[in-house]
Amino acid sequence: MGQTLHALAADPGALDAELRAHADALRGLARRLCRDATEAEDLVQDTLERALSSISTFTPGTNARAWLVSILHHLFIDRCRRRSREGAAVQLELVENHLEHPVPELEPRWAKLDRTDVEQALGRLDAPFRDVYRLHVDGASYEQISKTLGVPRTTVGTRLLRARHKLKALLFGEEEEPA
Repeated sequence: MGQTLHALAADPGALDAELRAHADALRGLARRLCRDATEAEDLVQDTLERALSSISTFTPGTNARAWLVSILHHLFIDRCRRRSREGAAVQLELVENHLEHPVPELEPRWAKLDRTDVEQALGRLDAPFRDVYRLHVDGASYEQISKTLGVPRTTVGTRLLRARHKLKALLFGEEEEPA
């Protein structure tokens, strides 16, 4: 590993040995980046191919491993970008299919509720939850609700969360979520 890659380029056997010396480090990095052994091997192979084809860009006297890691990193980023573009194309194809065969939109559950339903459910809540919820819906901040009800600010947040869970359970006939 003492010779420069330029000097090694004249001797294919020595160049091969130099590249192999760094292959394990490249594989380790590629596995951490790709999180898939097959993709990592492909990435290392592409890195070594790119290194061989662009040996003229290597600066003699610099760290060969760092140069190879840089190539690997750039190839990995390129692959991620390509996948991101390909993913967008697939999503576009799905959108086109939906346009050809439109699926009727499902109406959200809350859209069927009216003000009376919500008021009745709110009336069934215990006073501490109902009071916090009403003040919050009226636009009061947590700090204002805390002062009005004489409870700590953190209690306001907890009661509001529990009030929402209880309202959801009352309105949609679901079990209350754990508090």
